[in-house]
Amino acid sequence: MATPGLESGDEFANGTHAELSEAEKEVIREELKKTEDEINTLRQVLVARQKHVAMLKRKLNISPLAEITEEFNQGLKSVKDSQAYQKTSEVVAGTADTVATKLGDIRNSSLFKSFESKLGSAFTQAKMAASTSIDQLSGASRGGPPSQAQTPQAEHATSPLS
Repeated sequence: MATPGLESGDEFANGTHAELSEAEKEVIREELKKTEDEINTLRQVLVARQKHVAMLKRKLNISPLAEITEEFNQGLKSVKDSQAYQKTSEVVAGTADTVATKLGDIRNSSLFKSFESKLGSAFTQAKMAASTSIDQLSGASRGGPPSQAQTPQAEHATSPLS
């Protein structure tokens, strides 16, 4: 709605407007009142429509959680269908295969097997030393003379890494 005598609001934005006559001010006030009334009417209509939507959703047993879940699933589907996701997925799958192959090669290497064997025997020795220390401590706590600690039988060496 254009106000008679006011084609643009630029002069108001710049603060350079000319003084308005009382008649012009009255016309502007009336237009302002009409616009505010229209805004209030639109708000009331919007509230009524929102209530109607809520009632329809209740009748259809659509909960807010169901709505969020549906929106999330739709978003996830659109991401998975995107070309960028498809390309990234292919690259990641190829990289995972390459890494798995390389790790298998490393595990089958003689250096790794030697390291695994040494680590396994070090682990077994550490267990035996700890067991011996515990036996000695338990004998000392009983107040008896220090006895020869019996070492546990040699366990079948199994690698903790396999």
